[in-house]
Amino acid sequence: MTIEGVDYAWGRPGAAALVRAGKRFACRYLSHDTTGKNLTAGEARELSAAGLAIVVVWESTATRALAGRAAGAADAAAAALQAHACGMPGDRPIYFAVDFDAEPGQQAAINAYLRGAASVIGAARVGIYGGYWPVSRALDAGAARWAWQTYAWSGGRWDRRAQLQQYDNGERIAGIDLDFDRATAADYGQWRLAGDGAALPTWMETLMHALPTVKPGDDGEAVETVQGLLQARSHPEVAIDGRFGPATAAAVKAVQAWGHVTADGIVGPATWPVLLRVQ
Repeated sequence: MTIEGVDYAWGRPGAAALVRAGKRFACRYLSHDTTGKNLTAGEARELSAAGLAIVVVWESTATRALAGRAAGAADAAAAALQAHACGMPGDRPIYFAVDFDAEPGQQAAINAYLRGAASVIGAARVGIYGGYWPVSRALDAGAARWAWQTYAWSGGRWDRRAQLQQYDNGERIAGIDLDFDRATAADYGQWRLAGDGAALPTWMETLMHALPTVKPGDDGEAVETVQGLLQARSHPEVAIDGRFGPATAAAVKAVQAWGHVTADGIVGPATWPVLLRVQ
């Protein structure tokens, strides 16, 4: 399976533009930057309301991981505080960037950095971003449990254990420069906020993305399911006929407005939780 997403820094394309481009998640930064690079709580709410999942990565400088264990512990503490402020649940991973062509002789320092991060947030939450070789070496050593591999410095090779792949740089959506990514596992460290600002459990986030997207003009059993849920949501005017017509669309928009998600009449990952009464 593959799920399409993006990563970006200072420029923000906006959740609506990402959805229109067919993207399902956004990888966003945590760092010491104070000029607008980092994920914010408001942005997390915007992405979540549009049905987009979020992944976080810590990067201060490209070669920060060479600073060893103490640096990893300090960075993990700062990253965990920032992620918590954005609403990320405490069991989700944080990827730590190795944003250069790391050599084999530098891996000991990188692994020490990652183990320093693990001493603060737990080994089960530590991920690495980088090219094929530092990613593979870190996974082999057990220094990281999660991996986001970039095609850069990878020589055309992909480690099958990596949950995320950054496969293209220099793309644009809504006039913003960004990179294209894909998830190759159902759980790639993603999370999303529900309508009340709390994070959806991981199993629920995965389920919401597995359910079909149902939109005006569709017909069939999925539409009947939506219509039955709408009736249960105090919309008796909606007939369960399997045809997504104007009455169904109007009821979906009303429920979306009630659930504080984008009222576009399309039942996707942001709207299923509302219909299923989990938001």
